[in-house]
Amino acid sequence: MDVNKTKLNGSNVFSINQVWNEKEAAKLPARTLAYIGDAVYELNLRLNQVASGIDETGRLHDSLVKIVSSPSQAKVYEAIFPELPEEEMKMVKCWRNAKIPIRYGSGTRGEYARATALEAWCGYLFITGQTERINKIIETALELSSNNDDAE
Repeated sequence: MDVNKTKLNGSNVFSINQVWNEKEAAKLPARTLAYIGDAVYELNLRLNQVASGIDETGRLHDSLVKIVSSPSQAKVYEAIFPELPEEEMKMVKCWRNAKIPIRYGSGTRGEYARATALEAWCGYLFITGQTERINKIIETALELSSNNDDAE
């Protein structure tokens, strides 16, 4: 069955019903924020992939894996970090320097640290209701991914 995605009129954005206090949210451990942010980041990208029409068997997952990998997330971090307000830079640096497990998946230890900081930041932005800023991160991730596809 073919689905006309232009008629879905759905959103690729989701939100939290009641935002959390920013100062209290910033006190959460980096891993807790990253736990939330990982889901937020990936779900946003999944919704975007479905809306863009990538729906052949296996392509959804395959097209997303390279975008949510530690090396790709580290590139997004590097692209956006310099634009942050000073107060947020301090928080994100703190999250980047959080304890890294011995086994950290794909990429280097530094890439994993930056990816975790990006996820923690997404978690923080989500629970504090800063959806537009999450959208900017997702746009950057998609743009960088597109640029990498063009280079291949």
